[in-house]
Amino acid sequence: MCLAVPAKLVELNGDEAVADLHGNRIPINTLLTPEAKIGDWVLIHAGFAIQRLEPEDAFRTWTVLEDLEEFQGPQPERT
Repeated sequence: MCLAVPAKLVELNGDEAVADLHGNRIPINTLLTPEAKIGDWVLIHAGFAIQRLEPEDAFRTWTVLEDLEEFQGPQPERT
């Protein structure tokens, strides 16, 4: 399954950027979203920002993902 997650751009230098993903800073590439600027919410997949998002859509997506995690319940440890 492929999944894109919302994150907020906090640094931008050409096509290279840093996004805040729930407090984690991750390097991403913005080649596919040249209009993105610092402070924008973007969907990230495989290290690339693939789409800009409105803040409300980003928060709504995180709510759905959190609901899915609660629905699944505790996961067994992998060995």
